[in-house]
Amino acid sequence: METFHLREVRPLLERHYGAGTRRAAAGESQGGFGALTYAARNPGMFRGVASYSGFVHPPAHPQAVRAAMTCLGMDWRPLWGDPVAQRDVWEAHDPYHLAPRLRRIPVHLSSGDGRAGALDPEDVEPDPEIPGLEDPARPFPEDVISPTEALMNEESRAVADRLRHQGTPLTTHFYRGTHDPAYWERELRRSLPMLLRSLGLPRD
Repeated sequence: METFHLREVRPLLERHYGAGTRRAAAGESQGGFGALTYAARNPGMFRGVASYSGFVHPPAHPQAVRAAMTCLGMDWRPLWGDPVAQRDVWEAHDPYHLAPRLRRIPVHLSSGDGRAGALDPEDVEPDPEIPGLEDPARPFPEDVISPTEALMNEESRAVADRLRHQGTPLTTHFYRGTHDPAYWERELRRSLPMLLRSLGLPRD
């Protein structure tokens, strides 16, 4: 997928659709992972990145990768292999371990804590159950209705701490909320000025 996006789609956009060579990347959920890992694995390609509820530290929750892909009817093993035996492959795609490559570009990280928040309707329902998502040794708090978002929050905070420690230009927004597009739209608006500045474009 990375090769398709960056080696095939990108040149097509630049040749035929007027895309420039000053780039920023932002994404929600899996796209947040993509934004960070693409930038880290391709130094100099992107000038700024943002992740909204991104799965940005997969080796921290390998059971979640297995559970989510199994729930979607996919074999999780061809992704990066066994999380123990092929740990180096997992880390080679992990924004947490690739953080030093993001030292010089601005990064925005945001996520909710999995609890019902301001942008959730009053009758919000819990996420559909994904068998195996929860680590039995670390159960979710009782008021968490979006376990996926709770995991994204934990991972985003871990990556934020690592980026902050190494001096990356970093902004964050961690809030009460679920894994829902309403929050991602808000966070895009919040991070857009930074992304535009990274491209040298006006903020308005």
